[in-house]
Amino acid sequence: MHDMRYIPDMGDVMKIGTEQLEALQRQESTQRKNTGGANAVGDFGALLSQELGGTESAQSAASVVPPGAAGIDPLLMVSSPDGVGGVDAVSDSTGLDQAMEQLDGLLNNWDAYARELGQGASTGGLRGAYSMLQGIDNSLRDLKQNMPNLSDHEGLAAVVNELEVMAATEKFKFNRGDYAS
Repeated sequence: MHDMRYIPDMGDVMKIGTEQLEALQRQESTQRKNTGGANAVGDFGALLSQELGGTESAQSAASVVPPGAAGIDPLLMVSSPDGVGGVDAVSDSTGLDQAMEQLDGLLNNWDAYARELGQGASTGGLRGAYSMLQGIDNSLRDLKQNMPNLSDHEGLAAVVNELEVMAATEKFKFNRGDYAS
């Protein structure tokens, strides 16, 4: 008897069905409708504002997003419920703003440190990287001294703790000679 195997020709192999693409688009559309159009940036912003300012400001940030503002940081659009915050809220907000700016600078320094470390010993990058690491460590120490109530903000405290652990680990690696060529 003869074997009845199907051998596709190139026309069959190259056909691309749009059913899967259409199904994916329908699924994404349904998800957008269910989440109210929030994207990953909005979700992160809402979570961050919830951690820093309580659940009320997170709900107002997530529910009052003007059309076309999906690419804007939701924390910039958060307003206080009564229109004008009290003195304590302003001073706390200013302290958090300063801490966030310092953390942003620290994360930028980590990126620069990684680039410097990537250059290796051949270009003198290790000396520069170690001095950057010391600067990061000093900045972390300053941040903790300038913001004694850091433990009140769990998310922020966790980031600072993680950066401290990373700095200590990197110092240990340098002292052990892991980066020496």
